[in-house]
Amino acid sequence: MDGPKFTKTTVKKGAAAPLSIHYYVLSLNERTSRLYEGFRDRLIEIRNTAFPFEFSPDAGNPVKPATGDVPLQEFLGKTDQHFAHYYEQDPLRLVVAGKRKHLSMFEAVTAHKKTFIAVVEGDYADTSSHDLGKIVWPVVKEAMAGGKEKAMHDLKTAEAKQKVASGIDSVTLSAESRRGTTLFVEEDYHVRGSIHEAGKSLVFSRDVDIREVLDDAVDAIIEKVLGMGGNVVFLDGGSLIEYQRIALMRG
Repeated sequence: MDGPKFTKTTVKKGAAAPLSIHYYVLSLNERTSRLYEGFRDRLIEIRNTAFPFEFSPDAGNPVKPATGDVPLQEFLGKTDQHFAHYYEQDPLRLVVAGKRKHLSMFEAVTAHKKTFIAVVEGDYADTSSHDLGKIVWPVVKEAMAGGKEKAMHDLKTAEAKQKVASGIDSVTLSAESRRGTTLFVEEDYHVRGSIHEAGKSLVFSRDVDIREVLDDAVDAIIEKVLGMGGNVVFLDGGSLIEYQRIALMRG
C-alpha cells in the first residue's frame, strides 16, 4: 500500500465512555478484522487467539473474502463479540476503520456504538500499525480538542486574569487541585519523567521507574486532566513557546 492517506472521517458526539489518549482501533475488511491498542499516535496490534480474526466459512479451508451480505454481517457480528472481551477488561473508546459498506454493517450489529470516537473510511488491512496510527490519531485529537481558535482566545483571556499555569512543574501542581480545567500542550512535546505525590500535591520528577510503561510525564498530566473532567487541546509545535510548551487554564 502506498503510504498513509487521510480519508473521510465522521466524529461521534456524545458517546458515553470518557475520551482519552489511550484507545482502541478496529480495522475491518471482508477477510480480516484487526484490533490495535493506541496511545497517542502509537498503535500496537493485538495478536492472540481472538485477533486477527479471519473469515473462514469452512473449517480447514484458507481464508476467503465474505462476498455475500449475510456472511459479511455475521463475520462483523462475531468481530464485535471478539472485541467485547477486550472492552470488558479495559473499556477504552474505539476508532473503527473500513470501507463504507463494512462500517455501515458493523454499526448495525455492534453493541459498542456508544464507545465510538470516530469512523475512518478506507481499507487499511495492509497498512502498518505505524502508518495507521498517524491516520487515526488526528481524528482522536479532533474529538478531544474542539475549537482551537476559541480555546486560544480563552487562554489569553485567562492569562490576563492570572488564571494560567505554564511550564511542566507549575502545570503538574495545578492539575491535581483543579477541576474544569483546559490543558494546552504542543503535539510533539514529550518529557521523560514521572508524576508522583508529595503530600497533597503532584510533583514532576525526571526519575523514572524502568518498570513503568508510561514514562512520559506529559502523557501522565494529560490523563490526569482528562480523568478529572478537564479538556485537552493539542497544538502544533512552537505554538506555546511563551508558556514553555504546556499550559493549564484554570476554570
